[in-house]
Amino acid sequence: MTKADKLLIILIMICSIGSLIPLLRHNPLPSQVVVYVKNQEVLRQDLSQNGTYHVEGTLGTVTVEIKDRKVQVTQENSPYHICSKQGAISDASTPIVCLPNETIVKIESDDVGEDTVIQ
Repeated sequence: MTKADKLLIILIMICSIGSLIPLLRHNPLPSQVVVYVKNQEVLRQDLSQNGTYHVEGTLGTVTVEIKDRKVQVTQENSPYHICSKQGAISDASTPIVCLPNETIVKIESDDVGEDTVIQ
Protein backbone atom coordinates (compact mmCIF):
# COMPACT_ATOMS: atom_id res chain seq x y z
CA MET A 1 0.00 0.00 0.00
CA THR A 2 1.53 3.27 -1.09
CA LYS A 3 1.28 6.72 0.42
CA ALA A 4 -1.24 7.72 -2.24
CA ASP A 5 -3.48 4.75 -1.35
CA LYS A 6 -3.45 5.69 2.34
CA LEU A 7 -4.21 9.31 1.49
CA LEU A 8 -7.11 8.23 -0.75
CA ILE A 9 -8.59 6.01 1.99
CA ILE A 10 -8.36 8.82 4.56
CA LEU A 11 -9.94 11.28 2.11
CA ILE A 12 -12.84 8.89 1.40
CA MET A 13 -13.41 8.35 5.14
CA ILE A 14 -13.48 12.11 5.82
CA CYS A 15 -15.95 12.69 2.97
CA SER A 16 -18.26 9.89 4.12
CA ILE A 17 -18.30 11.15 7.73
CA GLY A 18 -18.81 14.70 6.51
CA SER A 19 -21.83 13.65 4.45
CA LEU A 20 -23.52 12.16 7.56
CA ILE A 21 -23.34 15.35 9.63
CA PRO A 22 -26.36 17.08 7.97
CA LEU A 23 -28.46 13.95 8.53
CA LEU A 24 -27.60 13.80 12.22
CA ARG A 25 -28.14 17.51 12.82
CA HIS A 26 -31.84 17.41 11.81
CA ASN A 27 -33.33 17.06 15.28
CA PRO A 28 -36.42 19.23 15.83
CA LEU A 29 -36.55 20.66 19.31
CA PRO A 30 -39.58 19.71 21.38
CA SER A 31 -41.53 22.86 21.96
CA GLN A 32 -44.46 22.30 24.31
CA VAL A 33 -45.18 20.75 27.68
CA VAL A 34 -48.58 19.09 27.91
CA VAL A 35 -50.14 17.97 31.20
CA TYR A 36 -53.00 15.46 31.22
CA VAL A 37 -55.19 14.58 34.21
CA LYS A 38 -57.50 11.59 33.71
CA ASN A 39 -56.64 11.65 29.97
CA GLN A 40 -57.91 15.25 29.67
CA GLU A 41 -55.47 17.97 28.64
CA VAL A 42 -55.37 20.58 31.41
CA LEU A 43 -52.20 22.53 30.57
CA ARG A 44 -50.21 23.26 27.41
CA GLN A 45 -47.22 25.55 27.84
CA ASP A 46 -44.25 26.55 25.69
CA LEU A 47 -41.06 24.78 26.79
CA SER A 48 -38.96 27.92 26.30
CA GLN A 49 -40.97 29.92 28.89
CA ASN A 50 -39.74 29.27 32.41
CA GLY A 51 -42.41 29.11 35.09
CA THR A 52 -44.19 27.13 37.78
CA TYR A 53 -47.71 25.82 37.16
CA HIS A 54 -50.24 24.08 39.38
CA VAL A 55 -52.78 21.51 38.18
CA GLU A 56 -55.33 19.58 40.20
CA GLY A 57 -54.68 15.84 40.21
CA THR A 58 -56.79 13.13 41.82
CA LEU A 59 -55.00 13.41 45.19
CA GLY A 60 -54.42 17.16 45.16
CA THR A 61 -52.28 19.81 43.54
CA VAL A 62 -49.39 18.79 41.26
CA THR A 63 -46.71 21.46 40.79
CA VAL A 64 -44.98 21.43 37.40
CA GLU A 65 -41.86 23.53 36.85
CA ILE A 66 -40.43 24.48 33.46
CA LYS A 67 -36.86 25.73 33.55
CA ASP A 68 -34.06 25.82 30.95
CA ARG A 69 -36.07 23.78 28.36
CA LYS A 70 -36.64 21.02 30.94
CA VAL A 71 -39.76 20.11 32.90
CA GLN A 72 -40.17 18.41 36.25
CA VAL A 73 -42.78 17.73 38.91
CA THR A 74 -41.56 19.50 42.03
CA GLN A 75 -44.41 18.75 44.42
CA GLU A 76 -47.33 16.34 44.48
CA ASN A 77 -49.42 14.33 46.92
CA SER A 78 -48.74 10.66 46.37
CA PRO A 79 -47.56 7.94 48.76
CA TYR A 80 -43.99 7.52 47.46
CA HIS A 81 -43.47 10.78 45.50
CA ILE A 82 -42.04 8.83 42.56
CA CYS A 83 -42.92 11.41 39.91
CA SER A 84 -41.18 14.22 41.79
CA LYS A 85 -38.15 11.97 42.38
CA GLN A 86 -37.91 11.28 38.64
CA GLY A 87 -36.32 14.68 38.11
CA ALA A 88 -36.31 16.97 35.10
CA ILE A 89 -36.88 15.67 31.58
CA SER A 90 -36.02 17.30 28.27
CA ASP A 91 -36.70 14.45 25.88
CA ALA A 92 -40.06 13.87 24.20
CA SER A 93 -39.69 10.09 24.53
CA THR A 94 -39.74 10.14 28.36
CA PRO A 95 -42.99 11.22 30.05
CA ILE A 96 -43.47 11.82 33.76
CA VAL A 97 -46.31 9.61 34.98
CA CYS A 98 -47.97 10.13 38.38
CA LEU A 99 -50.32 7.17 38.67
CA PRO A 100 -51.87 7.99 42.07
CA ASN A 101 -52.70 11.50 40.80
CA GLU A 102 -53.67 10.20 37.33
CA THR A 103 -51.38 12.89 35.88
CA ILE A 104 -49.07 12.63 32.87
CA VAL A 105 -46.54 15.29 31.89
CA LYS A 106 -45.27 15.03 28.30
CA ILE A 107 -43.05 17.06 26.02
CA GLU A 108 -44.47 17.36 22.51
CA SER A 109 -43.02 18.81 19.32
CA ASP A 110 -44.70 21.06 16.78
CA ASP A 111 -43.15 18.98 14.00
CA VAL A 112 -46.06 17.14 12.38
CA GLY A 113 -44.06 15.11 9.90
CA GLU A 114 -44.92 11.50 9.16
CA ASP A 115 -43.85 9.09 11.83
CA THR A 116 -44.97 5.80 10.34
CA VAL A 117 -46.64 4.81 7.12
CA ILE A 118 -48.74 1.63 7.10
CA GLN A 119 -49.73 0.10 3.80
